Amino acid sequence: MTSPEFKIALGLIFFALGLGYLYRPDIIHRLYAVIREYLLNDSLIALERRKWGMFFLLVSFLFLYLAYSQMYPLQP
Repeated sequence: MTSPEFKIALGLIFFALGLGYLYRPDIIHRLYAVIREYLLNDSLIALERRKWGMFFLLVSFLFLYLAYSQMYPLQP
C-alpha cells in the first residue's frame, strides 16, 4: 500500500493539471513547451483539452478519496 501523503500529493497534482487544462490552457502550453518533443504534441492539447482536463480532475478526486479513506477509516 502507498502512504496517504503520496496519494494526496498525486491527487493535488492531477487536480492542478485538470484545472489548468480547463481554465488556463496557456499555462499548460508553456509548461509542456520543454517536453513537447518527447511526450506530447500540440494537437493533443489544443483539440482534446476538455477531455484531458476532466480526466485529470477525476483522477485527482480518486486519489484524494483514497488518501482520505486510508487516513480516516470507518469505525465498525
